[in-house]
Amino acid sequence: MEEFKINAQDYIIDDILSHIKNGHMGIAFANDWNVERKGDTLHFKLKEFGKIDLSVIFWFGYLTNS
Repeated sequence: MEEFKINAQDYIIDDILSHIKNGHMGIAFANDWNVERKGDTLHFKLKEFGKIDLSVIFWFGYLTNS
């Protein structure tokens, strides 16, 4: 999996982007993934030399929900 996208309401997309910019696990996630917003959709693409770290993805999701 090198690319994926999610659709959500604007306020959810805003929360996710805020956590990517400001949260410690969001920053760790952003080290490996490019994120682009197109309306109500976020597009994620693995960076060159990025790695898929399931523990980072798990904790990013968990902490973004808090």
